Amino acid sequence: MPDVPVALPDALKRVLDGKAFAHVTSLDPDGTPQASVMWIMRDGDRIVLNTAEGRRKWRNLKHDPRVAISISDERDEYLNFSIQGIATELRTSDGVETIDALARKYLRGVEKYPWLRPGMVRVTIIIEATRVASNH
Repeated sequence: MPDVPVALPDALKRVLDGKAFAHVTSLDPDGTPQASVMWIMRDGDRIVLNTAEGRRKWRNLKHDPRVAISISDERDEYLNFSIQGIATELRTSDGVETIDALARKYLRGVEKYPWLRPGMVRVTIIIEATRVASNH
């Protein structure tokens, strides 16, 4: 049965709209899980991440779009969510704009992502959740 996108519960939307860090797991080509702590935001019921072209997360998601995300509420660390999903888009058209928006969200007093290097190609990752579980 194909994975069907699900709506994000309101409590998860609130967590994603805050400054909680997400643990994002993709799969290496040999099937080994690879986890990274990442900045995260959402666009409606879609989850938005950002990386740079050539990085392991980018390579993994190009090979296999399946992803798992774990995130805890920054105000109640015992409220946590596990999300399974599919990376439906890996796009560079708005990569810099997305990392700048994430930097504004997570860093105080910045308008632009401060670690952008010349020649770095930023990639916006769009995740459609296919399963959401919570301990509440």
